[in-house]
Amino acid sequence: MSLFQHPFFAYPAADASDHVVRGWKSLHYLNLYRLIISGVFLLSTYLDSNNLRFEHASTVMFAVYSTIYLGLAALFIMTISLRRPSFNVQLNMQVLTDIVMVVLMMMSVGGVRSGLGLLLVVTVASSGLVAQGRIALFHAAIAVFGVLLVQTLSTLNGQQAAGDYAQAGLLGIVFFVTAGIAQVLAQRLRVSEALASARAVDLENMAQINQLVIDDMQDGVVVLDGESGIRQANQRALVLLGAANVDLSSVPVLLDYLSQWRKNPLLSFPPVTLGNMDGQYLPRFIAVTDKRVMGAVLVLEDMTHINAQAQQIKLAALGRLTANIAHEIRNPLAAISHATEILQEDAQANKTQQRLLEIVLNNTQRINHLVTDVMALNRRDRAQVERVVLFVFLTKLVDEFRQAHQLDVTWIQWTCLPALAISFDSAHLWQVMSNLLLNAVRHSQQQPGSVFITVAQTRNVVTIDVQDDGAGVKPENLTQLFEPFFTTVSTGTGLGLYISKELCLANQASLEYVPGMGGHFRISCLEARC
Repeated sequence: MSLFQHPFFAYPAADASDHVVRGWKSLHYLNLYRLIISGVFLLSTYLDSNNLRFEHASTVMFAVYSTIYLGLAALFIMTISLRRPSFNVQLNMQVLTDIVMVVLMMMSVGGVRSGLGLLLVVTVASSGLVAQGRIALFHAAIAVFGVLLVQTLSTLNGQQAAGDYAQAGLLGIVFFVTAGIAQVLAQRLRVSEALASARAVDLENMAQINQLVIDDMQDGVVVLDGESGIRQANQRALVLLGAANVDLSSVPVLLDYLSQWRKNPLLSFPPVTLGNMDGQYLPRFIAVTDKRVMGAVLVLEDMTHINAQAQQIKLAALGRLTANIAHEIRNPLAAISHATEILQEDAQANKTQQRLLEIVLNNTQRINHLVTDVMALNRRDRAQVERVVLFVFLTKLVDEFRQAHQLDVTWIQWTCLPALAISFDSAHLWQVMSNLLLNAVRHSQQQPGSVFITVAQTRNVVTIDVQDDGAGVKPENLTQLFEPFFTTVSTGTGLGLYISKELCLANQASLEYVPGMGGHFRISCLEARC
């Protein structure tokens, strides 16, 4: 192990890499100082060699040492540029070069009294600022040793008195104090840099998280600075405003709204139309800080989504109301139905009365069916999701449906893999499939193979298709197909498809109509994990 690999000289591992990267520039500036000092000394010997202002000066030796010093400084330019050898080795090598050359020049011009020892203060300070650990104190100790050596040799040669040791000692104290102060300052600087770096990483991570969050939002989100410039935006906002825009100048109406909002943050603004985009968007401004002029967040909400949410709220309230009404209707309706059945059993009733009673009974049954659908709709949110094996489920469903409606066994055909299962409330799935099968049978040609159920799987999504060979849904009815109380049959309630769609949504599934030949409805749901 070499001297400079000893733990005394080692840099802390955590910060070594960053420190060395910054340290090369410091070595460059220190070497520039070395070039200037050695060049000035060498130039002074030629310009005023006869009157070199040092006591007991040896001009020739001073010139030789200055030349060597200048040559070494020039050599260090190359080693610093190549970064060979390593930073740690070069730092120690250059600091020791400064100490040795300054000590030799001090000896050639009269020792400590020459004042050249003060040059080592810069070297020791640079070592303390650039190096880590205790190496700066080691450099200070070598500098003190060199100064004391110069003083001792000068005293032995009779060039200086023994009393000059006090000056050498004071210079040594200056070296150690300088190294200590520089080391403390460097340590604080490194701590500050590490803290700043950690905070910069945290800010970058936070910015990335914020970007991921706003990118996932369906609304357009724009972060504006005090000059109305766009600092950050999600993909939706870039589509609405234009990816090339760097501020709101291309959308004057939003710029005007922003100006008004800064004056009065309580203002609300009407929806706007942006570029060639269909629909309208509601602008909403949020202050970033207490000072609104410093920046703001602009949220562009799609009015389609807002209207849909409002519609859902209204429908939910209406659903609760109708459920309560349906509950109140059911009891008197049951009494009417029961009384009608008793009257039908009266043998004395003529045919006209029997027909009227039959009409009453049919309508009470229809109203009761409507009440049942409404109450089922109100219970759609209470889904008990379970693992449903479709092969077993469809076998039982189709068999019971055929018997209940007295259908030929060949009318409904289906295919499904034996082990395929989905996550669904079995009671909800039974109601949805019963509604779809009833519609399919009602609108089919009612012959073998008129209704076909197909189960397929794509990755973790399972689709259940119910098709018939009828005329299908007319194009003008597609937009209102799943709306409540929409029906094309006089005996229907208009709630079957609406309830089926709501039950699918409650089970994280979807129900859609697939245009094509005949009626075709598709349920898309998640595969059940084992």
